[in-house]
Amino acid sequence: MSDAVPRLLVALYGPTSAGKTAVSVDLCLRIRDELGLPPMVVSADSRQVYRYMDIGTSKTTPEEMRGIPHTMIDVTEPVRKLELETFVAEARRHMEDCWTSGGVPVIVGGTSVYVRSLLEGWEVDAVAEARNAIRRDFPRSMAEDAYAVLARLDPKAAGKIHENNYDAIVNALARAMGNDPGRAVAPATRQVVFAVDRSPTDIDQRVAATYDHQVARGLRDEVLGLEERYDVLAQYRRLGQKSPNQVVHTHGYTEWFDVALDRGTSVANLDESDRAEVRSRVVERIQTHTRRQRAAIPKLTGVRPIRNADDAFTQVKRTLETPEPPRDQPGSGGGKRGGPGRTGGTTGRRSGGNPAAKRTGGASGRNSGRGSGGSPGRGSGGSAGGGRRGRR
Repeated sequence: MSDAVPRLLVALYGPTSAGKTAVSVDLCLRIRDELGLPPMVVSADSRQVYRYMDIGTSKTTPEEMRGIPHTMIDVTEPVRKLELETFVAEARRHMEDCWTSGGVPVIVGGTSVYVRSLLEGWEVDAVAEARNAIRRDFPRSMAEDAYAVLARLDPKAAGKIHENNYDAIVNALARAMGNDPGRAVAPATRQVVFAVDRSPTDIDQRVAATYDHQVARGLRDEVLGLEERYDVLAQYRRLGQKSPNQVVHTHGYTEWFDVALDRGTSVANLDESDRAEVRSRVVERIQTHTRRQRAAIPKLTGVRPIRNADDAFTQVKRTLETPEPPRDQPGSGGGKRGGPGRTGGTTGRRSGGNPAAKRTGGASGRNSGRGSGGSPGRGSGGSAGGGRRGRR
């Protein structure tokens, strides 16, 4: 990459159905056509990483992409959760490839932990180390003890988790132990971070329109296909929330199986009244989810609200035209890791040591065909808890 072009990282964050897809593709087209830099969308959606969950997560269609490469979609099957460290490692590889080719990675999504981990250079290997140590030191039978440790380390996180939700406790405790800011590794980039948002009323209306559009596109058939492929209902009936399959941990899908269990029938036999109940639950839960997504916006360092791609492109162009300060000057790497203007650092570098032991004393893309949701009536429902058949 030419020394004249700084390594730029752009991020567009916003709630479900805010319109991120349309803005991101329009922005990428302008970066490509007016600046001559090849853009790449890096999807930061925790549901779109899963294959065979297309309609219900509102994956961007090839027609909507308009030739812009998209990555971090259809990464794996939903038989088990994709851990954060796996997502970050692969996303960083795509970002490095984009920078090497002289391009601009554009992070797009509504999963704040995905967006922040890439912007702030989280040392996620440490989170993985912490998670493994916690599971060794606190087996499922000791969930109460693990919760007590979490309550001491991160009372706010503990307040959002039920004390019997073992997996959630382990993940929150791993983040509390593993995300040591002193171990963070910031990408060697300039950063421009945007928030794509709308009023709560507008978002609520668009969420409802999203679901109706998904049903019209064939969501029921997609749910039935997932049920047939993974025997979802039987596993869900047997394991409940302990089921590892992410289909039943994703808004827009889990409600179909919840209602089927409540009615004592199969998904295929849900009648019109049952399907109306599914719709009510999906819309309500995703609307609630968007409130949490919007609350995460102020936590993004240097975030700028935008209305459209024109606003975003103006800021991107201005950033590229501003000379970089010398590395030994303020703003060239002495500030918060991962913040705007950060230079230096190596993405993906690993630090040694066991964070769990330190803090508890041992007691403890798809490339060119997919994207992140967000055009009118679009967007992933997020966790409630990915391609088509035969894709990979």
